[in-house]
Amino acid sequence: MNLIQKGVNKFGKLIVASFFLMGIGLIAFLLTPLLYGLWGIDSDLPGILVVFLGLVLFLVGLILRKPGRTKRIVYIVLASILSLPLLSFIVTLIYYLITGQPLG
Repeated sequence: MNLIQKGVNKFGKLIVASFFLMGIGLIAFLLTPLLYGLWGIDSDLPGILVVFLGLVLFLVGLILRKPGRTKRIVYIVLASILSLPLLSFIVTLIYYLITGQPLG
């Protein structure tokens, strides 16, 4: 049995996937100075948003593990709060795709 299969059996698919997603976001965030210096690619906001998406996915994985009622409510509130920057990013992206101009 390989390492990933052991992690999936122990923690579940959503939690393991959230760790990979947070790792990708963290790498994108940390590579921002290099990418911006060499090619002019600014990846700090997308990197942070991917980390937030990984945290939301982690909380969804915790919610689905059937914790107590109070913990479930706290996890849902935390997932909702962490989803707000994602909602802002989606609205800004839709506005940019429709008008061709950045919002603000």
